[in-house]
Amino acid sequence: MPGRNTLRIVQPPSLAAMVADRLRDAIVDGEFALGENISEERLCAAFGVSRSPVRDALNALQFTGLVEVRPKRGSFVFNPTETDVAMLCDYRFMLEREAALMAVRVARDDVAAGLEAAVRQMSQAHTGGDRRAYGHADTAYHGVFFACCGNSLVRDAYRLAEAKLATLRTLLTAPFDERRESGLIQHQEMAERLLDGDEAGFVAKLKMHADWSDRLPATLSPQQEGPGL
Repeated sequence: MPGRNTLRIVQPPSLAAMVADRLRDAIVDGEFALGENISEERLCAAFGVSRSPVRDALNALQFTGLVEVRPKRGSFVFNPTETDVAMLCDYRFMLEREAALMAVRVARDDVAAGLEAAVRQMSQAHTGGDRRAYGHADTAYHGVFFACCGNSLVRDAYRLAEAKLATLRTLLTAPFDERRESGLIQHQEMAERLLDGDEAGFVAKLKMHADWSDRLPATLSPQQEGPGL
């Protein structure tokens, strides 16, 4: 007779969770513009579901910062100011620096394998002109630090901004050939320094890599506000 654990039925994800996952991917992959209104009617029609799971999905994505839900106005893709992006870059650098140094000390082999795989995928995507795959591999590279750092609190802190960082990475790096080329080299150099034990060299490279101030489009300014404000 099979054991009790083998008889367990895996609960399927809720409609709201499935809508949230698909919408998150669409925002991260640049299918929506920053600040774009996300019509509930449009999502209901696209997913073939009622308003209830759509609203639950939008509320879930509001927690991640990807979506802003404004009473009586609707839901919008997040629309950061230049100052917002600068703070996000500082937050990212602080967390990645610590996570990477922790990870290489406790799981060096896993870090090496993860970074090598991500760089290989980035290179293949760049060569093939697949911008979406490049962005996904870029995000996976940085995720290695947190997957291997051995500290769930650090991982949770990163998750608060992970989706917003992935979205901006899609918009500010993936569409540009020269930025992908430069980014690929930077990722290779960061991995080399980290794995060689050159912590100062790694941190310096990461600091430069995490600074997006020279990539921001003219539409982002310190005075910019979200739509409808």
